[in-house]
Amino acid sequence: MLISLTNPSSSTAATTASVGGKAASLAKLSGINGLQNHVPKSYALSTSFFQPWVDAILTNSSSSSNDYTRLLNGDITETKELEEACQKLKSQCMTLPLTTSQQTALKELSNIISTQFAHSLAAVRSSAIEEDGTDMSYAGMFETELGVSSRNLEVAVRRCFASKFDVRVFLYMRASHDDGETEEDGDGDQKNQNHGGTSDKAGGFAVVVMEMVDAITAGVAFSANPLNSDRDECVVDSSYGLGVSVVDGSVTADRYVYDKVTKKMVQQIVGNKTEEKRLCLVEGGGVQTITIEDVVRQSAHSLSKEQLEELVKLVEAVEHAYGIPIDIEWAYTESNQLMLLQARPITTLFCLDDNMMTAAGERRILYYDFNIASEATTTTPFTHMDMTLYCRMANVFMGINDEDFSMFKKEPNLPMFNAETRQYVNLSFFFKLMSTEYCAKEAMVLDPYLSSLFASNDCDRKRYRSKKKWPKECTARNFLWLMRKIPIKKMYKTGKRFKKNPEKAKEEYLKVVENDMAKLKALQQRGVKRDEGLKQFSIELLNCCMPSILEEIGAIYFSILGTFNSLDKKRRNDKSELSAEYDALCGGYAGDELMKINMDIYHLANKLDANIWEQYDHDELYQLADRIQQNIDGTLSDLPNEFLTEWSSFLDKHGYDGEDQLFISSPRYQDSPVLLLTRLRQNSGIGIKDPADIHHEQVLKRRQVMNQQLETALAQRFTRPFRPSRIRQRNAVLEHTMWIRNAPKLHAAKVIGVLREAVLHVEKELIDANRLAHRGDIFHLDLEEVDKALVDDTFDLMQLVRPRMMAHQRALKATECPLLIDSRCRILRPDPPNRDDVEEGTLIGTAVSPGTAMGRVRVMRSPDERFESGEILAATVTSPAWTPLFSGASAVVLQIGGALQHGALCAREYGLPAVSNIDVHNVLKTGMLVEVNGNTG
Repeated sequence: MLISLTNPSSSTAATTASVGGKAASLAKLSGINGLQNHVPKSYALSTSFFQPWVDAILTNSSSSSNDYTRLLNGDITETKELEEACQKLKSQCMTLPLTTSQQTALKELSNIISTQFAHSLAAVRSSAIEEDGTDMSYAGMFETELGVSSRNLEVAVRRCFASKFDVRVFLYMRASHDDGETEEDGDGDQKNQNHGGTSDKAGGFAVVVMEMVDAITAGVAFSANPLNSDRDECVVDSSYGLGVSVVDGSVTADRYVYDKVTKKMVQQIVGNKTEEKRLCLVEGGGVQTITIEDVVRQSAHSLSKEQLEELVKLVEAVEHAYGIPIDIEWAYTESNQLMLLQARPITTLFCLDDNMMTAAGERRILYYDFNIASEATTTTPFTHMDMTLYCRMANVFMGINDEDFSMFKKEPNLPMFNAETRQYVNLSFFFKLMSTEYCAKEAMVLDPYLSSLFASNDCDRKRYRSKKKWPKECTARNFLWLMRKIPIKKMYKTGKRFKKNPEKAKEEYLKVVENDMAKLKALQQRGVKRDEGLKQFSIELLNCCMPSILEEIGAIYFSILGTFNSLDKKRRNDKSELSAEYDALCGGYAGDELMKINMDIYHLANKLDANIWEQYDHDELYQLADRIQQNIDGTLSDLPNEFLTEWSSFLDKHGYDGEDQLFISSPRYQDSPVLLLTRLRQNSGIGIKDPADIHHEQVLKRRQVMNQQLETALAQRFTRPFRPSRIRQRNAVLEHTMWIRNAPKLHAAKVIGVLREAVLHVEKELIDANRLAHRGDIFHLDLEEVDKALVDDTFDLMQLVRPRMMAHQRALKATECPLLIDSRCRILRPDPPNRDDVEEGTLIGTAVSPGTAMGRVRVMRSPDERFESGEILAATVTSPAWTPLFSGASAVVLQIGGALQHGALCAREYGLPAVSNIDVHNVLKTGMLVEVNGNTG
């Protein structure tokens, strides 16, 4: 039950299973060559010590309605009930009986504290099995007791054990388990595998009892920079006294950022240290807080240059031994001895694929994840099938009808390439040709946040410009070959038609779309030819929509973009406030299919009475989905027939739509009714305005400005004779062409929706045959591999699925999806805004839709999360799947998105103020009261 962690002869027994994550890590730390004298004497009360108490908790709460079982299953969702249940369990821990073996272990440990520990005091810290792991750290979740004397040992141990049942622990486990740990149920809905519960099963708890260090200076050190993920920067936070002051935030600690390659200080910030926590050396122990009266000492460095260099050297040694970036708690004693108190993996760093990394000291490469701000407009990682299909769709969008050609290969040394779960541009090559100033200027319309990154001090062209030759594939000959493959001339002619006579071009285009959609419907009804397979079916589907998409791409690149860029320039006009006149011309485009979908969502949502919506919480919508299906099947008849008819009609027309429309792995309304119900709920209730009315108002506003400008031009025709014809031509483009901007993505989404149906059908067969384990596994394969499996029963699919699924799950757990990141994982950040004319507490972004509004912020990572009417929608980026939320939002705040990006376009269509270029997940919190000024940013 009692294991030494710092005695080499017994520390080998300190496995994670026996002593928990923290204690096992401490034993490993002590065993690193050269660090033995830097780790205090430490012991662990093993998991076997606590097992009788764990058993007692389960025995005393064995019924299905007991608090602990309900907590594990996620059955308690109300905050007050959750707190009461946890407090009841914690109180029970303080009175659990001790077995004879437990008494013996505590007695032996008490004697060690009294006779072997300095000052006869200890630090008692939790060490759960799952604690300090590579995926979840549980940092700050469990209790730590400092300055514990031998007579207070039992109480301290009980308090640590009781903290296992603290409400914040259950909330952390629940949130971490929910993040990416989903699978599709039998109806295609993505649900948590244990319905919001935790994976913890009551066991696996231990405690570390460490010799208490009487620190004069202490803190935490990170072997990689947790603020930007840079692997070559060590970050040290330091303050006087015990390190608890740094951890609990009671002082503003000193911060040192040190470059491990150049051995130079990058940044040092001296904090205001007004107090220090010191060890009580009198009988009874404990910790005392001492006020620092000396003003000079408050603002003095808490670490000397020599101490910092010694600390960094040891941190590097620990990182090398562990093989991963490490977070270390450290302390300096009165005798200037450096002690390492804890080491655990840093779980919040962003990770790149290994083949994208350069070694420390090598010239760095800068990567751009272009699918965040454009194209897919998503931060969701690609599955393997998503990636292969997305590359084929890129061919279609370029008009290339060649299945053997791909713009993207899995090779980071190419200008554009596929990573494991994302696609990147190698900007270091392009910096050979372009300056960062040029990139910042050109990126402004696409995304002001991206523009600010290019303009930042972080984005140093000299640092990132490649000195290598262009890859052998990048030759003038290959470029000319590619240009011949792309029907640019045809696209150009299409764009000219839309500019010359937009109304006629629209009529011709609609006939092409009608023909293509009829072909797509016929293919959907026919299904996959078994002898040809899924890959051939996907080729047929993509080819049948190519004529429509070529028309749309031609119209967008050679008509719409030029018109919109001209309007946006006049809209911004280098002023701090948007021009209302030109902003009106940037929205209200009749005919947009995306707006039609959202109008249908609103009307369908309001076919159900409010009292029906009130019966189901956000997390209970799967119950309403079951009820709807039972009404359709005829086993129930308690919902309006009008709603049921429109429900079926909606799924027939728009069932292909979903969250990430261009990802085949992403659920669609047709296979995930809860997804649709989430959208409907967001459009029901008081205060939600009909999108059709909003759209009609925006159309009228645009047409009014168009007519006013034409009248003005006619009045000036004698001095500016060509202006009226230019205004008429532009107005015709705005009226008949601009609405096409969303069409290519929606038509591609329809293709992916039809293909997904076929893939899910095949997946069921493979699961039934035990060739695949779970719903969703098939999306970690490509279509060729699936076709091969259908003709070869010996083909081991799970051998391919497992590593790809692990990479995808790692990507899902990332807390950030950076636009620009270098090959040492440094995430580039914009420089702080420099405006002297704003009040304190004002965040400065870029105005993308006019108006002002005040409300509570709802920071969201997915459109499926809870959102209430009147809230301010805050997200990294939005795609068409987010559009239904705009009906109930009072304003929109984005991190990524320019005037042409979905969020800005939708905000203008709905008449909502919107600001982009705000780091929403770092500076905003759900519930904050903010005012959004879409006129000034």
